[in-house]
Amino acid sequence: MARRGGELEAFIAFLGGLLAVGLTALGMAGVGLVARPTPALKAAAMVTLGSVWPAVTTTVYLRLKPRAD
Repeated sequence: MARRGGELEAFIAFLGGLLAVGLTALGMAGVGLVARPTPALKAAAMVTLGSVWPAVTTTVYLRLKPRAD
């Protein structure tokens, strides 16, 4: 019996995106402790965090999604 729907793949992709954002944020926080962040750098960090989650989530989901043979 084949499993359908893709809910598990979507959940795994969601968690993968969350993990990627968390690791990116930790790395940025570490850099922020060493270097003095400017407002432009803070804005760039928010844009980066905002784009990492959808990019990683979509990539992981598409890699996990079963393909029709």
